[in-house]
Amino acid sequence: MNRATCLLAAMIALCGPQAWAQAAKPAPQPAAADPAAEAFKAWDKDKNGNLSLVEFRAGWQQVQRVAETQARLRQQFAAVDTNRNGAIDPGEYGSLVLVKQAGKNAPQMSTFDGNRDGKLGFGEYVKLVQALAPKEPAKAAAQ
Repeated sequence: MNRATCLLAAMIALCGPQAWAQAAKPAPQPAAADPAAEAFKAWDKDKNGNLSLVEFRAGWQQVQRVAETQARLRQQFAAVDTNRNGAIDPGEYGSLVLVKQAGKNAPQMSTFDGNRDGKLGFGEYVKLVQALAPKEPAKAAAQ
């Protein structure tokens, strides 16, 4: 049962980053990549080959935070996408809170339009948020 739970949690952890970049083209993965093994390795902080309950909880909490953040971002994206076409168009771009806050210093929408289709998909929107959102004090101090 513990192995099944660990495997499930590991797979969820690895799906989080992929979901962030749905609209962006993912980098090719080596054929031998094992997502479950990679998640296990990332969660096994003391590198002893076993996941303690503390390590599992920390990894699980990280997965939950990513899922909650993604859900909030999807809600915000849907609220701005007033014509419900699944993208943020140039007319909707100006209504983004982060763009309004940046004012004249706001980057042009094309800065984030990676595929140059004239609109922002969800993955491109996430990159915009990462670029324009205020950094947390701890992260800003570390940079």
